[in-house]
Amino acid sequence: MMKMAIRCGVVVVFIAAVAGSALGKPGDGIQPGGDLVIHPFADLSVSYDSNPRLLLKGQEEDDFFLDASPGLSVAWTKEVLSLQGLVRSRFRRFADLTSEDTEDWSEQLRLGLRLREDWRLQLRESYGRASDYNLSTRTADAGDAGDAEGPAVDVMDRSERVERDLLDCGVGLGGSLTEKMTLDVACGYGTINYRSPDMFDSTLQKASATLGRKVTDKAGAILVFDYNQMENDSFDNPAISYAGRVGWRWQGTFKSRLQASAGYYMFSADEPGLGDTLDRDGFSYDVAWYWQAKPKLSFALGGSSGVQLDATSAQNASEVKTLTGSAQYSATRRLLFALRAGYRYADYNREEMVDSALVKRETEQLHTGLRCSYQFRKWLNGYGDVWQEDTQDNVRGDYVETRGTLGLMAQY
Repeated sequence: MMKMAIRCGVVVVFIAAVAGSALGKPGDGIQPGGDLVIHPFADLSVSYDSNPRLLLKGQEEDDFFLDASPGLSVAWTKEVLSLQGLVRSRFRRFADLTSEDTEDWSEQLRLGLRLREDWRLQLRESYGRASDYNLSTRTADAGDAGDAEGPAVDVMDRSERVERDLLDCGVGLGGSLTEKMTLDVACGYGTINYRSPDMFDSTLQKASATLGRKVTDKAGAILVFDYNQMENDSFDNPAISYAGRVGWRWQGTFKSRLQASAGYYMFSADEPGLGDTLDRDGFSYDVAWYWQAKPKLSFALGGSSGVQLDATSAQNASEVKTLTGSAQYSATRRLLFALRAGYRYADYNREEMVDSALVKRETEQLHTGLRCSYQFRKWLNGYGDVWQEDTQDNVRGDYVETRGTLGLMAQY
């Protein structure tokens, strides 16, 4: 404890010393020199939740809670090298359901390196503890659906609302092979460790390759190959999935871009004594589209399909399909509205016992949300957020959750 206090004190003194010699105006960050910018921030919000425990319809218990989220972001940019870092924590306190109080934290690092004129290397790493959905793990958050550099939703993003430790790291390399041919390769490693002994921890190792051929100056055909090796505490052997897809990549201007592919996937997991061998195959897709229709209005669409092991029942896996969409409108320079919607469908491999009968589990989740933000000052932003999750589960039961939030975020 004493060592931890000393370390924290050293960090605080260091930041204070740097800040004292490099303080910019509020909102511009701390600029100690060169291209390094440090932004301390704090987020405070009050929320009403109609069903924080995700109880079945007719059994809901509502409550108010307070979130306090301090953090620090760092950015350093050079001509050939860029580095971004983020550290944040969140303290949640309920008015009545105090057993649901949580403390979450996370850190992220992103490194980009331009190796040659047309080749780039990207490294990423993130680790933290989460108990609720957030921008990086919410199943149907369409906020990044317009990112045409990769899938809009990773099927490893779990829908379980429980406390868990998340690790995700990876490396990507891309560039031109010839005047018309491009190659992008990536590999990653991730783990989900649940704090509850009733949940099965999962590990994912993945690799992908995308070969592109330019057809016109703005468009080209792509060939995609994905490989995933999944492990779960309830499986003796790894489960493996393959996917091959063909598609189209289009970059109109900086205001519009599209990458879409469709094809075939295979999945198998050979478990001794398992009645269902989990050998499956089917249709696979991945799409990411962004369009800035007007200077103040933009749209995004995303979706993907894949297979993941189940964390709630032994020796089970599900085929997951997702679709997300969002619209963003800047009413004024300070006022912004964002509408998002998402759909997630999971088809499980094994049957489970329900009322003395075997039932094949299926879940459908519909997420809708509206966010409004207003920039009072360059360093102070207010926001309001309303969203709903409607889940239908033929084995575990159905539930609906609605949440409304009002908050303020200050960033130096």
